Amino acid sequence: MTQDEAARNGTPERADDGAAPPPRDERPRPQYGEYAPEGWSWQPPGDDRTDAAASAPATPPPPPAATPVGAPGSGAADGAARPPRTIDRFFTILLLALGAIGAWNTSVSLQQLPGAIQGVYTDQGVGTYSPQPWLPTLALIGTVFMLALYAAVLGWSIMRLRARRLAFWVPLVGGAVAFLATMVLTSIVFFTDPTFQSYLERMTGV
Repeated sequence: MTQDEAARNGTPERADDGAAPPPRDERPRPQYGEYAPEGWSWQPPGDDRTDAAASAPATPPPPPAATPVGAPGSGAADGAARPPRTIDRFFTILLLALGAIGAWNTSVSLQQLPGAIQGVYTDQGVGTYSPQPWLPTLALIGTVFMLALYAAVLGWSIMRLRARRLAFWVPLVGGAVAFLATMVLTSIVFFTDPTFQSYLERMTGV
């Protein structure tokens, strides 16, 4: 069969080598361009940049900048920004002066505690006071505690005054603690004395 006959009959002519002709594309012809080959898929251009950024080594973030002294947010700036507390400073210094006098008097009184107790016994008609062997040790502990307490109150008050914070209550708290400690020490001395115990028994009628 000739080529003209094959064309008229719609039958493709086989090649001389006997190979089958390529399959006929049954899809309609596109209006613009051509069909993509089989197996090809379109990817947006942005994926290349994303893949490149993901594969790139991560750079460490820059270290945080140090806050300079005096800048907003620092402790020095906060203290400088607060207005001065003139009344608080006056009362704090006054209370600290009274506290120094009180701490000194209490320390001296603890060292002279046997004589002070005997004076109370004489005034109240209790009897004769006999000091306990451990009384000097107790008086020394009380003296050291009072002086250390005042030193702590003084240092804390100065720190708050420099920071322009309310500080008058610090000497008040220190004075309350000193008074409580003095009452505890004095009660130990009195209630462990046999003479005072006998006096309480006579007063209560036991």
